[in-house]
Amino acid sequence: KAEYLKFIDVLEQLTDKSISIDNLRHGIEIVNNKRKAMMRLAELRSVNSVPISGLDALLANQVSFFDDPIRFTDSLNKICDELEERTKTKKGVNDEKMPRIIISGCPMAVPNWKIPWVVETSNAVVVGEESCVGERSMRWFTSEAGNSVETLLDNIVERYFKIDCAVFTPNPSRLQHVKEMVGKYKANGVIHYNLQFCQPYQIESRLIKNELEKENIPVLILDTDYSMGDVGQIRTRIEAFIELLKNNNRK
Repeated sequence: KAEYLKFIDVLEQLTDKSISIDNLRHGIEIVNNKRKAMMRLAELRSVNSVPISGLDALLANQVSFFDDPIRFTDSLNKICDELEERTKTKKGVNDEKMPRIIISGCPMAVPNWKIPWVVETSNAVVVGEESCVGERSMRWFTSEAGNSVETLLDNIVERYFKIDCAVFTPNPSRLQHVKEMVGKYKANGVIHYNLQFCQPYQIESRLIKNELEKENIPVLILDTDYSMGDVGQIRTRIEAFIELLKNNNRK
């Protein structure tokens, strides 16, 4: 909270505008509406005939960090309207027998599309992302209740303390959320993605794998970077994992 107060002081000096309860609450409302639209997109991927590829959904999540939030929310809701129509006619991007995969772990910022691209050109579909470019950035809302800037700042601080990034320990919320996503999106397996040199997720990957496999949820751990130099090796491992999921489905 002290950092937010310092930031407000600098903003007010730079812009010659003051932070008031009305404009702060309006800002919270704008960002909450953006998160609601993003959750709407995420939930549309839980149906059997998935109406949007994981690669396209990831791109929408990535754009949310750059675009004007009001324009982005309006555009995304229009996309969701179209996707809802697709779900009514079962017009999906996948064969319903394809394995469904959750990608968990490090964020995938632009131009990082390697893993979902390999998955979805290997006869599977990505149905969710448990990452900061995914549900971790959108699944908590900030309370708009309060009668002072101080109270609204408390609400913002409380919201961000809930985030279950791997830099925090203990971190049971993240493990529980991965399990919830597997059930909600009818996933057959989880790919735990570690960006090289991001040690917190590399450390936590073993715990996630062990705990999920206790509940018979297959997990593949991938350590990679933004380059395409290892794409052949990555494809071989992902194809083997997808074949495992298919065999599990036949049993």
